Amino acid sequence: VVISHASRPEFFKIFMAGDNFIVSNLPKEQLGHLFSKINMRARNENEVLSVHAIAGTHVVLLGLDVKGYGPPKLDSSTDLSIAMSRVTLNPGELHSGERKRVAGISTATTRAASSGIKVKNTGRVVFVGFAVDRKDVSTQEIISLNVEDKPIQRFHYGDYAALPGKKYEYTVRRMIKAKSSYASSSKFVAYGLPIVVKVSTEDPSKGKHGIYFNRGAAGSKAYSELFGEYRKHHLVKKFGFSQWKSFINPRSIPDPEKSNEALAWLSRGLEEALLQFISQATGKEYQLLAAVYEFTHKESIQALASAVERGVGVKIVRHCKGSYHTHVNRNDIVKDKSGNVVNDWIPDDTTEAAKKAIDAVGFQSLKHARVWQHDTFIERKHSAGIMHNKFIILVRNGKPVQVWTGSTNLTDGGFYGQSNVGHIVRDDDVATDYLEYWERLARDLPGRKRSSKIENDNEHGPMDELNERQQSNLEGHITSPSINVIFSPRKTTDMLQWYADQMGYAKSSVHYTAAFGVAQPLAEILNQVQSKGTPKLEVGLRRSPRIARRCKGKEAGDNMLRYVLLDNKPSEHSSEKRHHSKDGYIDYYDFKDVRENRIAFGAILSTADDDDTNGESLTGLDTFVDYIHTKYMIVDALTEHPMVITGSANFSAASTDKNDENSLVIQGDTSVADIYLTEFMRLFDHFYSRDKYNELVANKASRKGPAWGEVVADESWLRPYFDSSSQLYRERLLLR
Repeated sequence: VVISHASRPEFFKIFMAGDNFIVSNLPKEQLGHLFSKINMRARNENEVLSVHAIAGTHVVLLGLDVKGYGPPKLDSSTDLSIAMSRVTLNPGELHSGERKRVAGISTATTRAASSGIKVKNTGRVVFVGFAVDRKDVSTQEIISLNVEDKPIQRFHYGDYAALPGKKYEYTVRRMIKAKSSYASSSKFVAYGLPIVVKVSTEDPSKGKHGIYFNRGAAGSKAYSELFGEYRKHHLVKKFGFSQWKSFINPRSIPDPEKSNEALAWLSRGLEEALLQFISQATGKEYQLLAAVYEFTHKESIQALASAVERGVGVKIVRHCKGSYHTHVNRNDIVKDKSGNVVNDWIPDDTTEAAKKAIDAVGFQSLKHARVWQHDTFIERKHSAGIMHNKFIILVRNGKPVQVWTGSTNLTDGGFYGQSNVGHIVRDDDVATDYLEYWERLARDLPGRKRSSKIENDNEHGPMDELNERQQSNLEGHITSPSINVIFSPRKTTDMLQWYADQMGYAKSSVHYTAAFGVAQPLAEILNQVQSKGTPKLEVGLRRSPRIARRCKGKEAGDNMLRYVLLDNKPSEHSSEKRHHSKDGYIDYYDFKDVRENRIAFGAILSTADDDDTNGESLTGLDTFVDYIHTKYMIVDALTEHPMVITGSANFSAASTDKNDENSLVIQGDTSVADIYLTEFMRLFDHFYSRDKYNELVANKASRKGPAWGEVVADESWLRPYFDSSSQLYRERLLLR
């Protein structure tokens, strides 16, 4: 293609991306983000419906909408019915093709229509939801995503059974309440012409980023239905209280085949991805340089030990903390010859557990066994807090080429229990940044305390100073696209404030996971009510000058939503104590009712009595964090320039200025944002539904209306989606 300018012609090439064309004078390699964007996001619409598909690796999220009017002012169900009639009616549409088999569609609802269900085209139909089919383009297999032929009564739908690196077609139709002249079990029928979207899921084994989430939903009906026969009851103590809990521990399943099946179901590719990452180091030209906190997962440890046997240079910096205790022998305090009390160093539980796992590895060669025990591990004793990293650098011929990072501790609970992510970055520059940081960790430099030998030098300076020298604190808005790597500890908590600023800058959405509560700078933002122009704070909260400066001139849309996913529901008692002891303290109980905040926390379905034989069970592999262990935030996920912050750091003060941590700040990569967004919504919907159900169980005396999850046969389900004061209204507009 030649495009003529006044002064000179320019030569362009045409590239094919899915069903779209890209015309550019740049090499194809520089257009990768456009190809990913087109393949992983797709929109389609007709006169009545619109569908927005966002594809991740294992999840495709569909944003659904009906067109034709703005938010109605409704005072009654009658008003709603009248308003919806303008949308659900499309004169002539039904008779023009309703009974014909549309090419490529084989829904249960179509089958119902052909078996006797009749719909009179009288000018009024009852819109009861959506019918969705998925077609695997490679196999041409078509399945209906409507459970038991029931309509989907929500304006977004997550397909959680998608596979990585696949092409799918989704066909969406409306469903209506139907009359039947013949006996039929179906009360609903698909109505109107279909609308189709085509997307490709991401293949994490290719490209710059490989992102792997585990299942993170052990407490689910699916897990209990698959492996519930192996449920065991245990008396456990947590937060000072003892209670009976049921667990389905995949390690304890006596049938090896079933045990492996359960482990694979829970891992969902996360464990397999780490083992494959390690296996890339095939010989002496490779090194694997790791920094680990918890280290007890036998498959990972064995994979690293096998790398030692292959001649790979394996070096692992591991957390090593403890405390000194007075040495006692037969109830007598032991003293040395000078009369001084002898103190023994006792490792903490994390350090001790890792040492036992390391010692449990056996080798056929004594040479390799000695390398493993004496030349592989470096104890990190002088961190200011804990050595909380979980990363591995792949080095080939002395050049760092890839890094594995994320939130996953190398433990059974990390892979098979709580939600976690492993994130591979196949980028020389990023891997080089990690190598420079790893070398400081390997020297066991003090976290914050300056060495007494030499001050302000690269060799003995404290970690916080050297980390900021390598990468200064980010300020304001950053370049898009870009990847910045932030290492902790740092001299101040300014980076934590910067993260809060990004949350405050969001124009359309925030998606944020918080395993250990919400730090105050972020809580301040969550306590704000957004409106066009400068955001305002909730009544009664004094605006600090810093927040005022940060928000000045910043505009956010009226339909802003901030999703927060917590590991558990915070304690009201603890909240009251903190509010009494700290002036201006803000937590969940302050911001939970702010209209922009949509909050869920980890839970399993409650049972009406103490018998949970048929209920949901966790694995029992996690001792502290049961549900959400990820540490990431997505800002404006569905824009052209989303931001993803992810890594080992918990968005806390300690993870910023004390602990050894690492975080990636990825700006402007829609593929990365789509993967994190789809996985976030998968878990958010999973836990939010359980939170609401558990509320109903707790307040069963006041329960009214249909049972939880029951489909309604009228249009009452639509009301919150078209009530501009509701969060579901905002969510519909965000995802459509």
